[in-house]
Amino acid sequence: MADAATAGVRARIRTWRKVWRTTFPGRCVGRALDIQITDRMMALAAQAFLALMPLVIVLASAAPTAVGDGMLDWMRSRLGLRGETRTNVQDLTAATSEAGLTVIGCLLVLLSATSFSRALQRVYERAWVLTPGGLRSAWRPLAWIVGIVVYFVVIGLTVKVTHGGAALGVLRTLLVVAGSVALWWWTPFVLLSGRVRWRALVPTAVFTMAGTVAFGQLSARYVPHLLTTNERRYGTIGVAFSIESWLVALFAVVIAATVLGAVVAQSAGRVGTWARGVPEADGWHRTPRRGVDAAA
Repeated sequence: MADAATAGVRARIRTWRKVWRTTFPGRCVGRALDIQITDRMMALAAQAFLALMPLVIVLASAAPTAVGDGMLDWMRSRLGLRGETRTNVQDLTAATSEAGLTVIGCLLVLLSATSFSRALQRVYERAWVLTPGGLRSAWRPLAWIVGIVVYFVVIGLTVKVTHGGAALGVLRTLLVVAGSVALWWWTPFVLLSGRVRWRALVPTAVFTMAGTVAFGQLSARYVPHLLTTNERRYGTIGVAFSIESWLVALFAVVIAATVLGAVVAQSAGRVGTWARGVPEADGWHRTPRRGVDAAA
């Protein structure tokens, strides 16, 4: 009797698991586990801290003063930096600028930043269940870095031009939101080697924008206290730990939005059909054309 009862419970558990995997939340959780979301968000945070943030600092130092100040003000506002911590960041940036930048140094920083874009590329490929792009797509991580440099310059200029006044603040918010949608719409298209249709990437762009904007608002409220506390207790290394933790949480949001967007676009039903633009289940897939996508 006991063995029969145990077998019945196991059978029901297996049935529930099968049913759960067919539901939308179940597919999202399964896809997140398949891409090893914990490992991926840690890897992206580490690469961003070691490779991408130095690129931003170098870029802010090399750019015109108005653009560089706008970029750093935008970064500091996202982290909620103020007081002594803000002063330390300003001193670090000033020191970098005064040290001078060589062409070789800039190229090394730019190339090292591609380690982040390659890690992000692997996340998108796994989220969409696609194979690596191969050697023909090896240039795309570097192209993305060039694009993100342009994005930061535009953001810096936007923040500086729209500084001051409530009306300008609203305009700045709208421009930043529009820029975020454009960034997270273009990013997967480039890193996925153009193998996913533009229409199917709209949910990913919208979900990522909404998640990062909401995360930025929460960061401005809670991160300053965390930075100040850790700086008081552990000094500069405490600030580094806090920023690293912030990056881990940020990329958890980015990966979750990526998984959600991919599952929506690959789902059956009205939502999936709208996201793909076609009723076919594999309608999200796009075959790149040589010559056209080579310049994309």
